[in-house]
Amino acid sequence: MTNRGLSLGRWRAVLSWSLLACILLLLHGLSFHFMVDDAFISFRYAHNLVTGHGLVFNPGERVEGYSNLLWVLLVAGGLKVGLPALLWARILGAVCTLATLAMLPGIVRRMDPDHEVRSPWAGRVAQLLVAATGAVACWSLAGLETPLFGLLIVLAWRSALARSPLQAGVAGLLMVLTRPEGPALALIFQGWSLLPPPGLAPARSPWRRAKTWVGPAVLLAGTAAFFLWRRHYFGWWLPNTYYAKTGDLKGQLATGLPYGLAFARAYLVIPFLVAVGVLMRCGRRRLRSPDVLAGLGVMLFWWSYVVVVGGDMLGMYRFFAPVLPLITTWLVGLAVPCGWFDRKLGLALFTLVMVASLLPASFTGHERRLVTIHMSEANLGGWITAGDALADRLPPDTTLALGPAGYIPWKTGLVCYDFYGLVDPRIAHREVAFTHHYAGHEKHDADLVLARRPDYILLGNVDVTTGPRTGPTVVLDREMDIYNHPDFKRDYVRMAMPLGGGKYLNMFQRRDLRGGRR
Repeated sequence: MTNRGLSLGRWRAVLSWSLLACILLLLHGLSFHFMVDDAFISFRYAHNLVTGHGLVFNPGERVEGYSNLLWVLLVAGGLKVGLPALLWARILGAVCTLATLAMLPGIVRRMDPDHEVRSPWAGRVAQLLVAATGAVACWSLAGLETPLFGLLIVLAWRSALARSPLQAGVAGLLMVLTRPEGPALALIFQGWSLLPPPGLAPARSPWRRAKTWVGPAVLLAGTAAFFLWRRHYFGWWLPNTYYAKTGDLKGQLATGLPYGLAFARAYLVIPFLVAVGVLMRCGRRRLRSPDVLAGLGVMLFWWSYVVVVGGDMLGMYRFFAPVLPLITTWLVGLAVPCGWFDRKLGLALFTLVMVASLLPASFTGHERRLVTIHMSEANLGGWITAGDALADRLPPDTTLALGPAGYIPWKTGLVCYDFYGLVDPRIAHREVAFTHHYAGHEKHDADLVLARRPDYILLGNVDVTTGPRTGPTVVLDREMDIYNHPDFKRDYVRMAMPLGGGKYLNMFQRRDLRGGRR
């Protein structure tokens, strides 16, 4: 009876702490007041799927302008039952992040060589560190697939630690369906799950050996089927977004390396020093652990991958956010067997040092400013205002060309052509030198955009002002090829559309539409 009472009391303590960590993380996420324009690209695909047009951005044009199929399908499921897209996506993101938190104590136990963590606080510390990580909190409620991918990484990690090839195969296949880099991570975790458990010899039973390969078979067969379907449906082996954002390795490194180094300064310096301290205390014993080395390998691979593909122009380290729970929890698991958590002083110092190293990025620095800028009137705030007005005032057969391909196309439902090739394979497959240092937004083709003769062209990052623009036109450097094109100067004229509240949308209308549509 006493043992049962202790067990129930321990469970109550664990659940109470997990609930507190979940609340802290949600409050942390809400403090950013953030949603991302790119999420509305996924919402548009989901809407077109539900309404019978298929997985398309513009009806009739099969282009894989998303990079998160599983997320699009989940959003479509919510739309099918009448849930608002953004609300449903935020609920999904919060659930995924909270599920990630719930799994961390078990992973810390798995990382211990004897699976016997002496301090019950170790897993709770891991949860607290994730809740204190601004990049995780910010992207949990942004509307994109980032928290889902983070959850799948943790699921695959847990399966690898448990030496469960089938679970690793299923989690890996879900990663493949969620992100373009999913296959590489899935193979890493699948191979990890096939290692013998620490201190034990591989199973000799023929049945057990055969059963071991069910997981890899599921992963490989499912991945092959998915790629064949993608090739059949869209015509390419990889998503169009991948081609649109890559193609100049030198240019990618010019943005990716500063991005990776900035992330390291924000989130890795203190953890690195802590890890060095752990290894100095019990390094040989910990470095003999294949699980410790494999976890380190995953982190190094991911950092290198993000650098090579060019990083990201959105704030709070979107490309690194999915692996941050792995990084902080790996560090906790590394430290536990060295006895740091056996005493309250060591536990408190470790926790305070780590939280103090993680929290500043939530309030200051370049990436935090990017979040604020994205939500400002000059960016998403203006796009929302413009999108709402365009949806009310333009006929349904209107065509638009613009840079921000999220909220405005989703809200208006109009046929839209984006400048940067996210939903246009001809632009995406162009060979262009990356010179603007704006990750993912380097490719362009003014000839193609103007050949489609859009009714309206929105330059200047969607130019919303407090009065009709009378001075020089505001044009981004990566839009100058359109603005200077002779067809544009001949066929388009600037106009200002009243938006209400004293605001105006400055855009360009095709000359033959003046005085009425033709």
